[in-house]
Amino acid sequence: MSSTRPLIRILVLLIIIGALVYILHVILSAFIASNSKLVPYVNDVQLGLDAALVGIGGYVVIRIIKYALENYLASRADKVTMRTVSLVVDLVLYTLLVLAILSALGVNLTGAAIGGAVGGVAIGLAAQTVVSNILSGVMVTSSRTLRPGDAVILQSWIWSPPIVGEAERVTLLFTEVRTISGNLVKVPNSAFLGNTVFTKLKEDGSFSYPYELTVNADVPGNLLLEKARNLIEDEFKSMKAQPPEISFYNKNGSTNVFLVMIRLDEMKNLTRYLDVVNKAFERAYWELKGK
Repeated sequence: MSSTRPLIRILVLLIIIGALVYILHVILSAFIASNSKLVPYVNDVQLGLDAALVGIGGYVVIRIIKYALENYLASRADKVTMRTVSLVVDLVLYTLLVLAILSALGVNLTGAAIGGAVGGVAIGLAAQTVVSNILSGVMVTSSRTLRPGDAVILQSWIWSPPIVGEAERVTLLFTEVRTISGNLVKVPNSAFLGNTVFTKLKEDGSFSYPYELTVNADVPGNLLLEKARNLIEDEFKSMKAQPPEISFYNKNGSTNVFLVMIRLDEMKNLTRYLDVVNKAFERAYWELKGK
C-alpha cells in the first residue's frame, strides 16, 4: 500500500495542474474575446497562450516525475546509474515536451518530420559514435558490469596487450582505468559491446591475477618449473608475500606455457611481483641452458 502512495500523489497533482491550466486558458480566452483590439489576433494569441501553458505545465510535470524517480532510485542504485537514468529520462521527456509545444503552436509535426528526414539521417550518421558510446555507457552502468574500484583485465582485439588496472570512473562516454603502471586510460564505452572481455580480479577481499609466461622448450619443462618455483618462493617469502601458484599450462610447438596465479592485497604491488616472476624464470632457464 505504501508503494502506491507516491503514484497516487503524482496523479492527483497532474489532475490539479491540468484543471488549473484549463481554467487559466478559459479565463484568458474570455479576456481576449472581450477586448476588441485583440480580436484580429485572437487565433495567434490563443496559440501562444496554449503553447506557454503547455510548456509551463509540462515542465512542472517533468519535475514531479523526476523527483519521484530520484526518490525511488535513491536506495536502489548508485550515483552513476542515477545520473545515467536521469539523462535518459530528460532526453525523452523534454523531447516530448518540445513536440507538445510545437503541436500547441499549430505546427504540422508530420510535415516537419518528413521535411527533416534527410537532415535527421545525416545528423544520425554523424552522431553514430557518440550515440553508441552513450548506449554502451547506459548498459555498462545500469547492469553494473564495471563499477569504480573494480580491478579488471580488459581484453579486446581492438587493442593489445590487455589493459590491467582499477576502474576509477564509469561515465556515459568513457570508462577511466588506472593501469598497474600508473597511467590513466580512457576506454570508449562503444568498445565494450561485443568487443571486450571483462575479467574481474578481486575475490574474497584479495586480488588474483593469472599470468601466462611462454618459454622456449629447448630445456626440460618440469625442471624449469621446479627451479623457477623455488626461486620465486624464496623471493616472495623475503617480501613477506604469498607465493603464487605455478603450473605447466600448455605446450605449443617449440614453446612451453606456464600459468602463474599471483595473489595480492593491493594492485600496486603487481608490477613488482611480475618482475620477480620474470627474472626467476629467466634465471632458471639460462642455468638449465648452460648445463
